[in-house]
Amino acid sequence: MRTAAHWNKVASTGNDIVALAATDKERTSRYRFYSRILSAEEQTLYAQQEARTRLAFDHYVWLLWSIKESVYKYSSRIDREPVFSPLKIPVRRLDPPSDDEFYKGIALYGPDTLYSRSIIRNGVIVTVVSSDKDFIDTRWGFTPIGSSSYADQSAAVRSLALNELYAIFPGTNLRIEKTGSGFPVLLGGETLLDIPLSLAHHDRFVAYSFRLPSNNCAYKKSAAN
Repeated sequence: MRTAAHWNKVASTGNDIVALAATDKERTSRYRFYSRILSAEEQTLYAQQEARTRLAFDHYVWLLWSIKESVYKYSSRIDREPVFSPLKIPVRRLDPPSDDEFYKGIALYGPDTLYSRSIIRNGVIVTVVSSDKDFIDTRWGFTPIGSSSYADQSAAVRSLALNELYAIFPGTNLRIEKTGSGFPVLLGGETLLDIPLSLAHHDRFVAYSFRLPSNNCAYKKSAAN
């Protein structure tokens, strides 16, 4: 397991999206189902959320799922052989939205702490995680699309992410490829760029996140060459 100090040196990103219309509310609310996602402590945490935000229980289950899935994607870029086990990715804190509209969480992966931001809007849950609680260098977004086929989802999410990246790095030759480990990487021409990228899709929604280098100004000149 990586140490917290190592995670601060190795940038990564992780995101997830859940289209609530494509979930089964009745099944989600059954103990046999949600107990595989929520620990006893997380089930108790819901009572606090429900009192403050009136968050429906099935929405809460999928919100925590999206946080845990995002943590898993974040860690897969670093550990390369993670095992997705929701109960082993505990969410220790979840603050309801304030003026910024985000649910803000704290989740653990082994000894390490990651921070989450989530939006529940227009029937969709979107989450991103980072080792930086302020998300200074993280960019993320989502959009509905007209198809739920895998090919259309894959094309749409890549186009969405690249459009945002081209706005930051105009005049570059960027493309997204997938590694043998399954996570996406960003290339400029034939050069692998140090910009961690995460892609997600569910039903007719797609979402991306990426993390820019902290020295973005100098990197922008280099990436455009």
